[in-house]
Amino acid sequence: MNALPEIWLVASRELARIRSRMFVFVTGGMMVLIVGALVAVKLLGGSTPTAVGFVDSATRAQVVAVAEAAGLDIAPRSVESEAVGEKLVIDGELDALVLDGPLRIVVEKEPDSALHGTLTALARQAALDAQLTGAGLDPNAVAASVAAADVQVVSLKGEDDLFDQRLGISAGLSVILFIVLQTTGLLVAQGVVEEKASRVVELLLSAVRPWRLMAGKVLGLGIVGLVQIGLVVVAGVGAQAATDVLGISFGALLGTAVWSLAWFLLGYTIYALLYASASATVSRQEEIGGVTAPIQILLIVPYMLAFAVVPADPDGTAARVASYIPFFSPILMPVRSAFGVPWWEQILAMLPALALIAGLIWFAGRVYSYSVLRMGGRVSLGDALRGR
Repeated sequence: MNALPEIWLVASRELARIRSRMFVFVTGGMMVLIVGALVAVKLLGGSTPTAVGFVDSATRAQVVAVAEAAGLDIAPRSVESEAVGEKLVIDGELDALVLDGPLRIVVEKEPDSALHGTLTALARQAALDAQLTGAGLDPNAVAASVAAADVQVVSLKGEDDLFDQRLGISAGLSVILFIVLQTTGLLVAQGVVEEKASRVVELLLSAVRPWRLMAGKVLGLGIVGLVQIGLVVVAGVGAQAATDVLGISFGALLGTAVWSLAWFLLGYTIYALLYASASATVSRQEEIGGVTAPIQILLIVPYMLAFAVVPADPDGTAARVASYIPFFSPILMPVRSAFGVPWWEQILAMLPALALIAGLIWFAGRVYSYSVLRMGGRVSLGDALRGR
């Protein structure tokens, strides 16, 4: 029988997991978290302007000008008198009332620190102007001379105004990729041991060759994982397109999403082959944790680097070198892509990963073929590779 129909037949058995409650619950939960986070930032991100009342129009103009220069968001409002303004403060319609002669601020309890700082700067400027005038100097000329003094900034890389947004995307990608890669890998391991322990694998191998059985299982669960992460990515991209809360162009976000899906396929293939070969050497579910612990450590290391190394310097030597290691690149490269990685570097990093996959196909196929029918104690990798 042709290999492809056999592999697809096995894979179709695993695709039934898409209809399971666990798949729907986990996938739906991640989609809700992504969309909810973006919507919450959109709704809660804007700050409410500080309502400030003024009796004197000249004072109002000065305070508004200084507040705008300081980046303070205030909503100015003219009031008829000091008594009316104080009543509005007590009633909660005004956050503060600003009075002139001397400059004062009337609040119910404690003043807004930013507004208080702005008024303090204005009062000090008025005192300085009075001193300059008394000394026979022109306050406007002195202010212009002081304002003209500046330090020239020479930026070698330039400032990234969207760094915080890119950091948020990279953190989200690292969490999603880690969860899906670990979950699908463990599903492969559990499926292998479950079939082996229940002797179902003996019936399957009577009709399907061992390596085709393994390939079908890896393919089927890979499609399940791709659907899962694809739905989460589509939900995130759609929510960003609707809210534009991150301020990142749709093209850049879509490019990051596409690269992330490509890296997931490579990462899943690498770790699924490792999980399949390791789990084939044991016969009980209780032993899965012991044989897969080194694989989980391989997966945890890039997850930690994604938070500790990449945000500090995405193009630094440590981040670049680590993202070229095949076991690490499926998580680190998508995270780095959020900060901007040229396409040629992504392709270049894929070459070692593809070479590793080629080697793992032979390795996992040999270990699986010689171990999956061995019952009882754990089969050593050496014996499995030698066919003993």
